Amino acid sequence: MTEELAERLAFVAGSVNRRLRPPADALSHIAVSALASIDRLGTVRPGDLARIEGIAAPGMTRLIGDLQGRGLVARSADPDDGRSHLIRLTAAGIEAVAEARTARALGMAAILADLSADDHATLERSVTILERALLDSTPSPARTV
Repeated sequence: MTEELAERLAFVAGSVNRRLRPPADALSHIAVSALASIDRLGTVRPGDLARIEGIAAPGMTRLIGDLQGRGLVARSADPDDGRSHLIRLTAAGIEAVAEARTARALGMAAILADLSADDHATLERSVTILERALLDSTPSPARTV
């Protein structure tokens, strides 16, 4: 029973993610996820961000370059390691994270709009359970978009 439920939940989660995918001209999901991680951490080394996001260092280097080019992140020298630098959000980056979260929440609200009150209550309990399960099982910083 647990395996079947896990498969169904994975399918639903993937479907929701596809439905909430940003438009082609917007930031990609991985870009928003990286910005959200930086937002949560304050400053981060590129290598650490690559590990958190689960992408290879060269890919993260390209992503950071793109985000910096858009004015969403800034680099500064790492005071603890002269060979590295730290990434932080700019004001525009903070705004981009907030806008992405709002857009995803509005998209999710549209999906849930026609549910009954009973279904809303059931979903609320389910989300609470999932949040607790994620907190209990997350060994490294979880993505928060």
